[in-house]
Amino acid sequence: MSALRGLSVGSARLSGVLRGPLLVNTRQISKKKLEEGGLIKDGKAWGLPGIPHDNSANVAIPGESEEPNQVISALSWLGETNEDPNRRIYEEGEWTPESKRCGAIGRKLGLMNTYDARGAKTLCTVVQIDECQVLKVKRYLSGRGNQMINLQLGAIPANPKRLKKADLVNFRKLGVDPKRRLAEFNVTADAVLPVGSYIDVRHFVPGQYLDVRGTSKAKGFQGGMKRWGMKGQPASHGVSKAHRSIGSTGGCQDPGKVWPGKKMPGHMGDNKCTFKNMQIYKVDVERNLVFIKGHIMGGTDSTVTLHDAQYKFWNPDFPPPFPTFKPTAEDEGVSEMVMDVSHMEPIFV
Repeated sequence: MSALRGLSVGSARLSGVLRGPLLVNTRQISKKKLEEGGLIKDGKAWGLPGIPHDNSANVAIPGESEEPNQVISALSWLGETNEDPNRRIYEEGEWTPESKRCGAIGRKLGLMNTYDARGAKTLCTVVQIDECQVLKVKRYLSGRGNQMINLQLGAIPANPKRLKKADLVNFRKLGVDPKRRLAEFNVTADAVLPVGSYIDVRHFVPGQYLDVRGTSKAKGFQGGMKRWGMKGQPASHGVSKAHRSIGSTGGCQDPGKVWPGKKMPGHMGDNKCTFKNMQIYKVDVERNLVFIKGHIMGGTDSTVTLHDAQYKFWNPDFPPPFPTFKPTAEDEGVSEMVMDVSHMEPIFV
């Protein structure tokens, strides 16, 4: 309750133990969410951090003095009680088609050619998962009142001399080594991992599909031919020193302007993008490497995040490691795992 001390609700001031339901403002909450989440419609009130300040709908989140048969105590769910949700021991659940696992943070090492069992050459991008750990468990309510859980992951060891003192204190409180890259992944309640858990490279399975997110290469200011693939001007006959120009950018008196969004020269690259449905060819367990078929965004040593593909579903008969991979005695001595290509057509007849 220390986080709620000094928070004004109307004319009353919260201090110490919450005496009644805390009134907050939120946006659109369906009747189903009101019933399942234990949210009660009530009068006018102020908002909490993380909940939109909106007067369209006012709800009351039950406090500790409410009836015990409430479905959920939102203050406890948000982590505003004395209990530390980051240190809670979560029970390992069973995977369901509605489950959503966390991903991993990787570092792109480059591209290389590999040959499968058929002898076919495959271009692969090599991504290293370097000491990827869970740092925080964040719980919040979305604008529609849905219960959301994010796992903050950190990867790639950082030099403590190059970090701010505040960041070093945070890492020391969490009990993990300093990390260079941080990212958050939305998960379901059954896929939450305790702080300090490692995301092994065997969190992913050869043959599965990934959504890879990262930042493309920055190419600076480029012309229309390179940036948009325009044709340019003729190489001769009437063109003087404007062979790579884009030409006219607008009409005459009508419309009398250049329409917004016109493709013109400008800054190219350095954009956040997502490559969907990228297939994993091989997993190198000894060196923590993931071989992804094809190329991905970014240059060498750039950081990417790996997610389970959104539009490729798991076979219920062969579920993924859930909530993450946990090594057993049978897994000792496994150096790499390669995708099975026996079902594919042979290239040599």
